[in-house]
Amino acid sequence: MKVRLIVAGISVILVTLILSGVVYAPWSTLGTGYAITSNFHGIIVPPGTPVTVTAGTLDPSVTHVKFIWHEPPDGNGSPRWTDIVPIFTNTTTGQWNDGTEAEIRYAISIRTPDVIGDWGVQAFFQNSGEDVRPPETIKIKATSFNHVPEIPVGTIGAAAAMIIALGLFMVKKKKMPRAVNK
Repeated sequence: MKVRLIVAGISVILVTLILSGVVYAPWSTLGTGYAITSNFHGIIVPPGTPVTVTAGTLDPSVTHVKFIWHEPPDGNGSPRWTDIVPIFTNTTTGQWNDGTEAEIRYAISIRTPDVIGDWGVQAFFQNSGEDVRPPETIKIKATSFNHVPEIPVGTIGAAAAMIIALGLFMVKKKKMPRAVNK
C-alpha cells in the first residue's frame, strides 16, 4: 500500500512538472516574411493579466501593423479592440525561406482580456499607401490564447485536493469491514 502511494505521489509530481512547463511559440513563420506570437501563446491567461502580442516582419515595405482583438467564445467573436501600431527595429535579423537575411521589424499590442474564453488576435501588416487611398494589407497572421477563471489556491492546490481526497477514500475503504458470504 505504501509503495502504491509513493508511486502515485511521484507520478503526480512528474505530471505537474511536465504540464506546468513554459510553452514557447517560436517565429516559425518568419521565413515567409511575417509572424505573430504572444507571451501566452498556447497557455492559459490568469484573470487581470496583460497579454502582449508581438508581430514581426522581414518586409521593409511594412510601416505599421493593425491588431484586431476578437472576443470569445472561439476567438472569432466580435472585435473588442483595434490597435494600429507603427513598426520599430532593434537591429535583430532573420532569414527569409530562401536564406536571404533581413532586419526584423516589430510591432507590439498589449491588452488585458476581461472576458473568459478563447481570444483571437489578428495582425494586418500594412504599408503607408498614398494619401488618397487606404493602407494596403500585405499579409494577415493570427494567434490565440485562452483566458480562464482562477481558482483561489491555484491549479496545484486543486490537484493536491483531488489527490488528498483519493488518499482519504483509499484509507477509508481499507478500514471498512468486508461482508462475509456464508
